[in-house]
Amino acid sequence: MRNGQLTLKINHGATNGVERFLQIKVGDRIAASQGLAVEGGQASVNVDIKPDDIRAGFIAIGLSYSGAFSEFVCVDERASGDFIQILPESMLSLTLDASQIDTPVDFNGFRPAQVYVQMPEGDEMSGLAAAIRAAALFGAEQGTVDFGTDALVPDGNLWSTSVIELDVATSGSESEMDVSHGQQRPSLHVRGTNPQLGLWQLSSEWAGVADASSSVTHNVDSGVTNTQSLLLSDFNADLREIQVVSSGQFQIPIQSSDIPEGKTVSEVDLVLAAGLDPTGMGASATVYLNDTLLGARSLDSGMPERVKFAVPEGLLSRDNLLRVLFQRQALGGQCRIKPQGYGAQVLLGSKLNLQDASDDAEHFYQLRQAFGGGAQIFVDPDVGLPHAELMPWLGSVAGTMVPDRAPIIPRNALNEIENSIPFIAVSKTNPGDTDPLIKVDGGRIEVRDRSGNIMFDGEALERLGIVQIVTRNGVKGLWLRPGTGPAPDVSIDTPFVLDRGDLALIAQQGVVVATSTSGKPLIDVVYPDRTNMMQILDRYRPWIVGGLWLALTLIVLAVFQKIYRNRRNTPSPDA
Repeated sequence: MRNGQLTLKINHGATNGVERFLQIKVGDRIAASQGLAVEGGQASVNVDIKPDDIRAGFIAIGLSYSGAFSEFVCVDERASGDFIQILPESMLSLTLDASQIDTPVDFNGFRPAQVYVQMPEGDEMSGLAAAIRAAALFGAEQGTVDFGTDALVPDGNLWSTSVIELDVATSGSESEMDVSHGQQRPSLHVRGTNPQLGLWQLSSEWAGVADASSSVTHNVDSGVTNTQSLLLSDFNADLREIQVVSSGQFQIPIQSSDIPEGKTVSEVDLVLAAGLDPTGMGASATVYLNDTLLGARSLDSGMPERVKFAVPEGLLSRDNLLRVLFQRQALGGQCRIKPQGYGAQVLLGSKLNLQDASDDAEHFYQLRQAFGGGAQIFVDPDVGLPHAELMPWLGSVAGTMVPDRAPIIPRNALNEIENSIPFIAVSKTNPGDTDPLIKVDGGRIEVRDRSGNIMFDGEALERLGIVQIVTRNGVKGLWLRPGTGPAPDVSIDTPFVLDRGDLALIAQQGVVVATSTSGKPLIDVVYPDRTNMMQILDRYRPWIVGGLWLALTLIVLAVFQKIYRNRRNTPSPDA
């Protein structure tokens, strides 16, 4: 890196005429300190970045905001209403020496977030497996991965898109990676009989091994997963101590694929500590999972304390958030003392306890969890799409359904799918053993809402992609039927997410509707050209119900009439 610049676009304001400041640190040095206008508004702050600011592959940016200061009015900082917001237009730009980015690990560390995967010209399944691996690793569900077979034309002098070139070999190493410098930009060249292994290595704990000009990978082992508990320190969360004046929180994101297959979270087991204030008061800790209150506990000892909260069944989904909120009563008074913060922390040893799940994969998020051990991929040639045109459909689905660590196992035929590993099958017809909700071989189809109004039929339905959970040989899998319309075109703001439900209709804007076929689905599927008993019952339900009531009424009247006649014909004992 030769130099760089951090540009912060901020929006700020306050309800009182108080002094407010923003300080920016790069690493350990104070790079900028700026006062913010009393009337609020928007501001831009530019900070130069130096090569010495890089530490262990990272540039640490620290932002310190101070507000609610005034020498005229006593202001409680909790009630002053001042705020600062970092806008999405903020950016970090670096000037790089392309010739110095000459190893796969350097390429992966400096590459832009937007990725272009240049696929092989042929339709080899190992090349498709590598493209699916890239879709899962680099966020295709957020629109950050594009696919094609042509070389990418560079955009001026900016390195805004990282290029990964895939080549498939019939013999030799499973995966070999090196960096080339065509068109004055580095690109990653991955070739071999199974090139997906190299991409997986760069996103694993073994990435540092690829620090040579050429890296060969034969296998990537992510180790043994603990099936009894998961440490919170293993998740992507900041568990460092915070200073709590009135309230502060820890946020731990948890995906369903972080949980081993066949397991669910039974209990949150935390080790918490909160410092005491001068009066000997501690703090209270309140724990939420997906904004559902699990419980609260007072921490009054000033020592680490273990607290446990049970997790109700059905609370988990694809993307989960565990929040630990610390609260304390701030000390102060008569404008003489600025409120002082006291430490609080979620300590090492905090974990999620697991238990066996009570049901099979009935929702997309549960199938994503099952894909953690691997995903079999089959593409029916009858789909008629080259791999480069298929990937905008398959990439979005794989990005949201296949975890980063899952091996991609290509299959050349449907009968090669094993019954021990879940699968993704791309075909025009149902690859499962049982009938799904939408049967594409049943003639004309109408998709209606619960009120009976037609949502999609005919050409409009053909343009949509269909994603359904199906079962084959006792194993759950995903059936993707691409539509004739545009493939999903998603972004970070409008990601492609399959969460609850086992059936989804997808279009260019992403998921149009997702529903569960168990219980009461959000949609009804009608086949006008196919008449069966259920359709007859549904169509003539009012007449059938009315007829049954009439018949029941006549039967009751006949019974009472017979009873009445029998009584009249029975002679009296006094006669």
